[in-house]
Amino acid sequence: MLGHIATHTPETGARAADARALAALRVVVSALILVSPELHQAPQLAAHPELLEFVPEGASFLAALHLTPHAAETLRVIALSSGALSLLGFYSRAAMACLTLSALPLYALSQFSGAVMHDMHLFWFSGLLALSPCGDVWSLDGWGQSASRAAREYALPVGICRAFFGVIYFFPGLHKLLESGWEWAAAPHVIAQMHAKWFEYAQLPWLRVDRYPWLCALGGHAVLLFELGFLPLVSWRKTRTLAPCLGLGFHWSTQAFLFIPFVSLWACYVVLAPWHLLRPSSASRARTRENAHTASGITTRVGTTLPAVVFGGAVLSLAIVQGVRGQSQAWPIACYPTFAAIIGDTLPDLVIEAESPSGQKVSFTGRERAPRSQAEWGRVFRISGVYGSPPNARALREHALDAARRAEISLAPGSTVRVYRASFATAPELWHSPPQAPLLLSSFELER
Repeated sequence: MLGHIATHTPETGARAADARALAALRVVVSALILVSPELHQAPQLAAHPELLEFVPEGASFLAALHLTPHAAETLRVIALSSGALSLLGFYSRAAMACLTLSALPLYALSQFSGAVMHDMHLFWFSGLLALSPCGDVWSLDGWGQSASRAAREYALPVGICRAFFGVIYFFPGLHKLLESGWEWAAAPHVIAQMHAKWFEYAQLPWLRVDRYPWLCALGGHAVLLFELGFLPLVSWRKTRTLAPCLGLGFHWSTQAFLFIPFVSLWACYVVLAPWHLLRPSSASRARTRENAHTASGITTRVGTTLPAVVFGGAVLSLAIVQGVRGQSQAWPIACYPTFAAIIGDTLPDLVIEAESPSGQKVSFTGRERAPRSQAEWGRVFRISGVYGSPPNARALREHALDAARRAEISLAPGSTVRVYRASFATAPELWHSPPQAPLLLSSFELER
């Protein structure tokens, strides 16, 4: 009778729910790291160190590794192997630690190419999981068993995950208000933000929402309220389930109208899911009854939770510092993109002008055949000085030659190539207008 009562205590239910949350996050984070392009393109990037000149703040220790293509491929194999083990939950914590340490320097190579990719939260989660009981259920480690540790050992890392999400969302919203005020949410600015993304992706959404200013203003205010309110929502038990629901709506909207999917973030919402609503199987209930007396008497030992608390506290502290600073050009801990500044109806881009020895001129951007990826746009902004650093002549040369290949333009030997930064109108009706205010950044001559 006592065992039956213990099985249904709130502590037992919370323990099972948090154990499932950690297990689900283990599976999702492992899968996201394994399928990401940053992992698989690392050996190719390591083969071209001349393209890896931009070291974000905080990543110097990773740049000092100077990975060779062979070393990068070796780390990739280790990451794939350990990732498969962590997916299956075989030596879960050791596998997750190995995945974190092997994949982190590989992801860093993509940051060194000029555009900071804000997927560093994957390593916040993976590092925390390596120090948490993430393999007690839904794993080979926990086969035939049920979660039987002290409830706090599961609850602490889950609570830290909630704090990670809160910091990720809060500071972008805060900086929007501090820099632009509620004007950020006004219809003209929301429309300008959408037009800029549509221009970058060279496509239009299924609904031209820019034709409904009231709807744009409503969406802008909803973004601010969501970003600022996510942390309070996820912290209060009664609204905890509401937070990921609103988050999914937010990310659906940004994907539909800004073409920003951010799957690597919202997929991690599994740790926020209401796992307590999932009914255990009859076999699981039987095992829980067998362990009820033991589980109810477990106390949390300091040594079991201290590593996760120290790691989570360190990451949160650094993330808060970066968030207060609004430092988004850092890695692996940074403020997530704020989009805080009021932007206009133009976007900077690089224009290449090639003049042959006979005097014939041709101008191109490299976007003629296909749009750039967001990482490529980030590199363009970096090397052109948009982010504040001085234009890099060698990087501009590499970009010009690559843009010519993308545009399928053959450059004759002896041609003079000039690289300009110019402004392009982002309103869809003006996409084919000539660029405005070109500024010469670099000029070079091809060898004969």
